[in-house]
Amino acid sequence: MPNRIQLIASLVATLALPSLVRADGGAWNRETFEYYASVIREQPSTHSRIIQGCAENGLAAMTDRARAEVERDSGMPAAKAIAEVCRRMIKGIASGALKYEAYRAWAETPDDKRVVFPDFK
Repeated sequence: MPNRIQLIASLVATLALPSLVRADGGAWNRETFEYYASVIREQPSTHSRIIQGCAENGLAAMTDRARAEVERDSGMPAAKAIAEVCRRMIKGIASGALKYEAYRAWAETPDDKRVVFPDFK
């Protein structure tokens, strides 16, 4: 099961998440990332709301083809798979384990490559 979740996370991260954290049209710079990371770390009560918004935005940004691919490869609804990736990203940022450098590496990964977010607790 962990390998399946990693596959789902990498697929959703590749297909959906770039639009979630690039609201201004580009990847966050260090200052913007650190600002949002501090909010996430200092306000754990906001995590569920941020994860929900991330998942909703990710789903809205996906094409029908991308949704079908996520559902086919994950065996679950695209919304559930996206929510899992969003949860991993927010929990990683909150724990301090997901650093700016890892975020930039993900943001700069070509669309045909996969990025896996570990299951941060």
